[in-house]
Amino acid sequence: MKLLKLIHTIKYLKFVQLSYRLHYLLFKPRTKQTVFNTQLRNVKQSWHNTVAKPMSMLSPTQFLFLNHLGQLNTAEDWNTPQQEKLWLYNLHYFDDLNAENAIERKDWHDDLINKWIAENPYSSGNAWEPYPNSLRIVNWVKWSLQGNRLNELQLQSLALQAEHLSKTVEWHILANHLFANAKALIFAGLFFDTSESKKWLDLGLKIYKKEIDEQVLADGANFELTPMYHAIFLEDLLDIYQLIAVCYSGNDLIDVSHLKNKIIKMLEWLKYLSHPDGEISFFNDAAFGIASTYKHLRNYAENLKINIELSDIKDINLTDSGYISVEREAYKFIMDVAEVGPSYQPGHAHADTLSFELSIWGSRFIVNSGISQYGLGAERLYQRGTSAHNTIEIDQQNSSEIWSGFRVARRVSPKLDALHYDNNKIINFSASYKSLTGATHNRSVDFQENQIILKDRLIGAFKSATSYIHFHPDVKIKKESNNHFVCELNNYVINIYLKGDVKTMLMESYWHPEFGKSISNFCLKINLLSDDYEMLITCRNMGS
Repeated sequence: MKLLKLIHTIKYLKFVQLSYRLHYLLFKPRTKQTVFNTQLRNVKQSWHNTVAKPMSMLSPTQFLFLNHLGQLNTAEDWNTPQQEKLWLYNLHYFDDLNAENAIERKDWHDDLINKWIAENPYSSGNAWEPYPNSLRIVNWVKWSLQGNRLNELQLQSLALQAEHLSKTVEWHILANHLFANAKALIFAGLFFDTSESKKWLDLGLKIYKKEIDEQVLADGANFELTPMYHAIFLEDLLDIYQLIAVCYSGNDLIDVSHLKNKIIKMLEWLKYLSHPDGEISFFNDAAFGIASTYKHLRNYAENLKINIELSDIKDINLTDSGYISVEREAYKFIMDVAEVGPSYQPGHAHADTLSFELSIWGSRFIVNSGISQYGLGAERLYQRGTSAHNTIEIDQQNSSEIWSGFRVARRVSPKLDALHYDNNKIINFSASYKSLTGATHNRSVDFQENQIILKDRLIGAFKSATSYIHFHPDVKIKKESNNHFVCELNNYVINIYLKGDVKTMLMESYWHPEFGKSISNFCLKINLLSDDYEMLITCRNMGS
């Protein structure tokens, strides 16, 4: 069974991923430590830190990442097994150099850079892994371009980091990791003005030019299909756009018009995949507090003099990425009819096919469960699983075969069966997929001004089917009968009626809006006793 799961995972990988896994396993890339030429490029203007990260350095030795406090007192603390891997990665990112009110911590930051250099010898530990190395290079360069002069020791370290990154590019992972490597090489390549930096720049630009069209779909989505990583990627593009304006006088590096168009399309997609509260929806790996919001990213783009003219259409079928967004005065509805992500890298995918989220009168009402952790273990598997999302679990199996922390074996392929508009408004649609056990799940949704009608039907043999509806923690819910639930949200009343042969149970559950945070909420568990049922969500008299 484990062998089959592995085969169904590996068969989607690209040859370059397999070959570089073997290459990096057999040959540990190392850079000959030498004295680098650290001549810097003349810059036209200072870096403007429009989108500041949250403050994470609370004192010279205390840090807050992922809602978890930690200490940095000794050299061992950079790699301590007492902290999760992702927490340690954040420690090595140096995000606080470009965080809110960073100028007030300039001396702390300078000391922290020196401490990192002294306590992270080349090339062991988390420090030199390509992903944290990439983010750190960018943060050091941004910090310096804001007027914080790096001394010769620091410049030598930065050059060594860039040279090492050029030999450890994550060809075995690809996707967002590869683009983060490219961005860092471009930053280092344009920051220095040397023969080595030209090689870093050429490699970074080569990756960038290939990946920008592959990783940004025609409808503007980042191809990993997670709003969180979409926003991170969009900020990367904005950073590259600004870096060229700061460091380069010519127009022969990249097609700036092409980059600008990608930024605008990505902004539009993020607008549709965000809720009225301004924050992202929770499809695939997504959480608050990691990426910037649509509002902040749009502000960044406007500060760069990018002319943003987005469509004022409320309803949209994002055909390339597979999401449908419908908005009325009373609600906003977003549904997933998407593949699990790029077939060769679905590491951030969830088994959330045909799941949906719903805000009512500006507040979140029905929510996917989110994520509070990465790594391995039962909780990570649950949070990626079908039952943590607003869709149907067939025969107690996930819709796609997620396993380990970031793996997917067999996966389903949903399709949009029908969609109808009336005056630019989506009035109904239906979508379906064939489950791994053979039964087909069909979900159709009808939209009225103050009511949503959701119908589920299973076609083919199945032993059990359970629909899950997860409510935001602010929702108070009362079970009036097996088929009627009354919800209160911010002094509004929402009724949920069920039609069909079902057995319902209201359970206590958890919503995971941020890493390291879980908030209790309610989940409506609907066991289907036949092959179909219908749900009416009505808000006709809300606010009256």
